[in-house]
Parts: sequence; structure tokens; C-alpha cells
Amino acid sequence: MLKSKLLIFILYILAGQCFAQSKSSDFKIWRLVSYSGNVGVKGFYREQERTLNNVVDYSKYPFIYGRFSLYTKNYIVHPNLLVLDIGGEYNPGANSQTYTVSPDRSEVLTLKKLDIRATLFSQKPMSFGAHYNIGQNFVNREYVTSLKTNSRQWGLNYNYRNNILPLTVTYTDRKWNQLETETGRTFRFRQGELQARVRRSFTDKGDDHELRYSRYRYFREDQNLVQINNLYDNLILNNLFYFDNKRKYMFRSSITNLDQRGNITQKRLQVFETLNFRLPYKFRFSGNYDFTGVRQETQQYKQSRIRAGLDHQLFSSLRTGVFYEYFKSDYSAFKETNTRFGGTLNYLKKIPANGTLNLIYSFRRQNQNVVSNPDSLLVVIDEDHVLSDGEIVLLNRPYVNLASVLVKDLTGSFIYQENFDYLLIERNEFVEIQRIPGGQIANNSAILVDYVAEQTGSYNFNADTQSFSIRVTLFKRLLEFYYTFANQDYNNLQSAELLTLNYYTRNIYGGRLRIGFFSGGVEMDDYRSTIVPYIKMRYYMQMNGQIGKKIRLSLNGELTDLTLTETNTDQLYSNIFGKVIYQIKPQSKLNFDLGYRKQVGEQIDLDLITSRLEYNTIYRTLYIKVGLEVYRRDYVGEQINFGGVYFQIDRKF
Repeated sequence: MLKSKLLIFILYILAGQCFAQSKSSDFKIWRLVSYSGNVGVKGFYREQERTLNNVVDYSKYPFIYGRFSLYTKNYIVHPNLLVLDIGGEYNPGANSQTYTVSPDRSEVLTLKKLDIRATLFSQKPMSFGAHYNIGQNFVNREYVTSLKTNSRQWGLNYNYRNNILPLTVTYTDRKWNQLETETGRTFRFRQGELQARVRRSFTDKGDDHELRYSRYRYFREDQNLVQINNLYDNLILNNLFYFDNKRKYMFRSSITNLDQRGNITQKRLQVFETLNFRLPYKFRFSGNYDFTGVRQETQQYKQSRIRAGLDHQLFSSLRTGVFYEYFKSDYSAFKETNTRFGGTLNYLKKIPANGTLNLIYSFRRQNQNVVSNPDSLLVVIDEDHVLSDGEIVLLNRPYVNLASVLVKDLTGSFIYQENFDYLLIERNEFVEIQRIPGGQIANNSAILVDYVAEQTGSYNFNADTQSFSIRVTLFKRLLEFYYTFANQDYNNLQSAELLTLNYYTRNIYGGRLRIGFFSGGVEMDDYRSTIVPYIKMRYYMQMNGQIGKKIRLSLNGELTDLTLTETNTDQLYSNIFGKVIYQIKPQSKLNFDLGYRKQVGEQIDLDLITSRLEYNTIYRTLYIKVGLEVYRRDYVGEQINFGGVYFQIDRKF
């Protein structure tokens, strides 16, 4: 009897604290609020011929399987007490096949998925949440390889909303296994992260302050059983403060302290401080201070940078600016000091024939002073680069030990593999890094590189860099012409005999034509350098328009021909993609896609044709799709010929 009274009392207190009684109908032990999903069937017939090293593998894939998904929103007792979202997908039969992913990187086949989310006291200042989901899917990566991924994730969260110091605490545990079906590479990942965050404003001027702490463990193992296991403690303080109500004077600060242990051990402190002032007479001042301090097992280093700039806007046509920058780095093996100063001028003016004239000039002088022991080795950590197709990217330092190069993602946790994800190519004393299509480095993505290089001793020099560009548009941008000149020269060299300095002169010529829904252009980049000289020709076009009321079309193409003049070698990148949509009826349309991509170069040879014809219609509550697809690929000596037909019928509810 006492236990029953105690239970009734606890429930009464919870009910009073959690929500007010609005309607008697809101109280349910379990109430289904909404649901959505579909029941359907999908089938296909696919044939594939794969040739590698004169060995031919021929496969047929006829298959039909069911499709089912259901997502529900529920609450228990009351909507302000416990909200429960439950959903999932299941494609019975699809999991039992030897699957070849359709050659379209936009296709994702979810074999099975379960997602459960719960929120307790969602409308109250203090709320709790939890989620759990598992899944398995196939997806393409850049037409070159296919991925099969099994994933599992669960997590908890706590939110305390208040006017003094709002608090959020989350914990997430992620685990996934991944297979690259073309290369056979396997990966296992495991990551657990605990994060706590407080954030608030203290004035009505728009200030914002945040303190965030996270601890996460990262585990990775590849097919070679190489394991990476790191533990991270990260503390971040972000501040944004305005000195006045009009937000003319702003201060921004970010301080990060990282403690990393495991396979890669380091302690890192980073400070970023920024001042922006809008001054009278259209002047604008900006100031920055950056500091990075790293302590690792192999070395320690500190870097600091101070930069100040003053800009002025005269009417709407002339913008000028000057800057000064001081940079100092202190490594275990050497010390480096850089000072830079310069200015820019940007003039924009309307001209006859409904045109504009834009002139830009910039000048920079740099003094670099390095004190080091020529017999020592330089350990470079976290050198950042962006890898893009058709662009030459060199590591910053010469005389690199190729065996020491380690390429990572921006977190520093994921290690890419040479000859699978990237290539290293020696260019005189420097090393070029190229991404490999279909690898784990996406086009135009950032990476970090560690390596060991030989020191070139102590030296000192001045470098002068200047550039001038002119851009003219006519007839409301119907025609556009541009030219850019840039060069870099050195003087006052001291003890620089072992250096490979980049003396260069660069000329870029280009033009563009825009007529209605068509635009196209050509650009020539003549880069005469003492390190990697090249001539690059780029041709591009784009068409987007509509014919009548029923036909929409788009066509995009680009050709880049890169010639390395010193070695007289070429790299060719070309692609064209077209799409036509014919709207037969309001709920019926026909899509046709055709794409061609070609790459010629060292270990990047690729010849690829993709096409797809697809018909979509809606009949009452039935969604119907039928299609035909063709795929031809020759990638570094491997040929794949692929063709197939498919259909899909879904009943959505």
C-alpha cells in the first residue's frame, strides 16, 4: 500500500513539473501522431563485362525485390512528456544478391535501416534525448568504385535552457564497416564523442560567447590491419563582441586547446583574434593575430602572425588598401621570420556600349630569413593543400623524403593511401601531389600533409610579387575579356645557393560569350616558372534553357589541356554532361542524361561514358519509374561495359 501511494505521488509531481493539463484528450498511454512511408517493388536486369589484364569476367544480374519504409511520430502519456520517432526501411531480397551498383554516383540503395529517436520534456527548460540507428547501403564514388557500408550509431543528449547559462551535453557513438567493391579495400571505423557546450549573450549589441569541450576516441583499421587509435580532448572558447550598437567596431576571438594521445600524440594551442573597425570617411581597419603552438614526440614548434590592413572606398569606383604582416615560426630544427607589406588598387567604371572596366593592381614585398643547420632534417606537420583536377599542387618544401609523406583529412585522423587515393610525382627538387579519381579524396577537397625534408641551411632574401589584371564587359555582359599579368622576382639574396627559388612570369588570357541561355569561353594560362612551368588551355561552355512549355535542357562541358613544358608531358581533363527533361503531363516526365569524361595523364587515365533514359509518372497513389542505362569505362587498363533496364513501383502513404 505504501509503495502504491509513493508511486502515485511521484507521478503526480512529474505531471505537475512537466506539463500543464490542456485537454483531457492529450493524455494517452501511447498515441500515434503521424506516419508516412511506402510499399513497393523494384526490379532490374543488368549485364556487365569486366576486362583486366586480358582476363574477362562476364556477369548477369536479374533481380526483383520488395521495398518497404515506415516512419512514425508518437508520444507517450502526453506530447510534453515523451516524444518518440520510430522509422525504418527494409528491402527484402536486395541483401542476398551479389550487387553491382548502377553507374550513377547519385544512386544510393538502402538495404535496411532502423531509426529511433526519443525526447523527454521537449517543451520544458530541461530536456533529454536519445537516438539509435543502424543501416546498410550501397553507393557509388565518382563512377570508379562502389561502396558497401554497414553502420550503427547511438547517442544521448541533455539540454538545459535558461537565461543565465544554457547548457547542452551530447554523447554519440558511431561504428561502421566499409568495403570498396572495385578495389577490395576494407575499412573499420569507430568513434565515440562526448561534447558539452554553454553559450549566451550578455548585452543587446549582438555579442555571442561559447565554451565547448569535447572528448572523442577515433579508431580505424584498413585491409592491411593497420590500426589508428587516438584519444582527443578539445577545449574551444569563441567570443564575438561589438563595441557599439551600430556594429561598426567588432572583436572576434577563438581559442582552441587540443590534447591528442595514441598513435599520433600532440598538444596544440591555437589562438585567432580579429578586429574590424569601420572608420569615418569610408576607411576600414582590420587587424589579426594568430598563434599556433604544437608539442609532439618528434618536435615542437610555435608560429605567430600579426597582420594589419587599412582599406578605403572612394565613391563606388575606387577601392584601395595597404597591409603589413609579420610572421614568425620557431621549430626544433630552424627559425623563420617573414615580413610582408604591400597594397592593392581596384578600379571599377562604367564604359560605353553598356559595359564595365575593372582594373586591379597589387604589389607585395616579402623578406624571409631562416636560421637552421643544413645537416638537420625538417619535420613538417599539418601542411594544408586543396587538391583539384587540372591544378598542380606542390609540397611547400624541397628535397622531401617520399617515404615519410603522410596524407590525412582535416581532422588528422583519417590516413589516405598512396596509389589508391593520391599520387606523388617528383618535379625537380619538389614533389607534386595528385588525387586519384574514385579514391577517398574528393575533387576540390582539403588535406593535411606530414613529411620529412632536408634542410637547406640559413639564408635570407627579398621577394617582390606584383600582379595586374584588366576585365572588360560589353553589351550587358554579352562579351567579356580579361587579362592577368603576374611575376615574382628576388633580390638581396644571402647564402641562398642551395635554394630553389620560384622566379615566375604568368600571363592569363580569357574571354567569355553569353547569348541567351548559352555561355562559353576560353582561357590560356602561360606560367613560366623555375620550378614547374606549364601552359594550360581551358575551354568551357554551359547551356540552360527551355523549349516551349514542356522541354528543359542543360548542357555543360569543359576541356583542360595542361602541358608541363619542361618535360613536354600532357595532362588532359575533359567532361561534358547533358540533361533533357520532357514534361509529358503534369505528373509524367521523361528524363535523358548523357555524360562523357576523359582523363589522360600519369596513372589517371580514364575514359567514361554514362547514359540514362528514365520515365516517371504518378497514377493516383502509385509512383512508377522505368529506365534504361548504359555505362562504358576504361580506367587505368580496366574496362567495364555495363547495360541494364529497371523498374520501380511505390505506393506512398
